[in-house]
Amino acid sequence: MPQTVPFYFMNLMSGLVLTFAIAMYLSATIMLPSITSLMVARNTTMRT
Repeated sequence: MPQTVPFYFMNLMSGLVLTFAIAMYLSATIMLPSITSLMVARNTTMRT
């Protein structure tokens, strides 16, 4: 059925875009702040 190919392709592409958007949102809101604070805490030294 060649008429279903565009719908299948758009279904795959929309799923990919949605998955990528969710992954980027979770990375930016959860992972990046924790990694940044961990790196800042590791690189902070006590000046005496």
